[in-house]
Amino acid sequence: MLNITDCKEDLERYKDSQDIIAFCDKFCCDGFEYMPVMNQEQAKIPKQMIYGVHMRSFSCLLDLWLGNETALLKEFGSWEVVEQTYGGRDREAIIQYFRKDLELAKRLQAEYVVFHVTEVKIAESCTYCFDYTDEEVVDVLAEIVNELLDGRDYQFYFLMENLWWPGLTFTRPEITKRLIRQVHYEKKGFMLDTGHLMHTNLELKSQEEGLVYIKEMLLAHGELCKWIKGVHLQQSITGERVKEMLKQEIQWEPEYYQRWCQIFEYIFEIDLHQPFTAKGIQELITWINPEYLTFEFISRSREEHEKLLTAQIECFF
Repeated sequence: MLNITDCKEDLERYKDSQDIIAFCDKFCCDGFEYMPVMNQEQAKIPKQMIYGVHMRSFSCLLDLWLGNETALLKEFGSWEVVEQTYGGRDREAIIQYFRKDLELAKRLQAEYVVFHVTEVKIAESCTYCFDYTDEEVVDVLAEIVNELLDGRDYQFYFLMENLWWPGLTFTRPEITKRLIRQVHYEKKGFMLDTGHLMHTNLELKSQEEGLVYIKEMLLAHGELCKWIKGVHLQQSITGERVKEMLKQEIQWEPEYYQRWCQIFEYIFEIDLHQPFTAKGIQELITWINPEYLTFEFISRSREEHEKLLTAQIECFF
């Protein structure tokens, strides 16, 4: 699959649905993993080409879920901003937010959805000093997942994705096991993001080192790897940039959305989503043997996307 959103910048690259089909055919891809960023229907993308729906996410939600009002207001500044962010002030707002994407996936007859299992506040992403532990994050997110899925007639795989902040990182097998055991849903599993796993080791200097590190983490997980149903294939070797950032004293803007814009620029500096072209990547994917493989890149034009895809696909043929 290829990744795509319903953002204007993504969809305007294609004339119509036939142009989208031709683009996929050119790169021997079956279809798309679709993220409804703007909360729209799939627009030009043919329904039958959407295999996965990447659910939207909150960077932090534990304070709201656990009723920690002091921490919540410290992060957002006011109840008005809390409501603008979550759509409400209680747990039900979180459930309804995620429910929309699950129902969209059901309407589109997607084969899988992707769900982030992580928690990070704005300042934490630049200090790596976190309010919550991996254990606390996976426990709360598992509770939310169960509330979303228990008793529902969904047919898709529910794939939980690793990031590099507290939660599911794929660096601690005991946390991975803790999460998968708590989720009731039968068609559960993991979406392994290779670039996100690289971000957990700031000492990596090359793609080759990143490939070795990923193998080490997977071998440490042993039988848990059977739960990996999908892979987001990408790489970002940006440990040195993170080290620089950790030394900086950031002058934060006073308003929450201004601070969010500040951190969003930084995230794109470290999570590059570039082709993973190290020798041996094909063997790694063959060993994992996922049901779904998504070339997940960040591109600013159709031409740039074509270059990234060409570089990646050359590793497989």
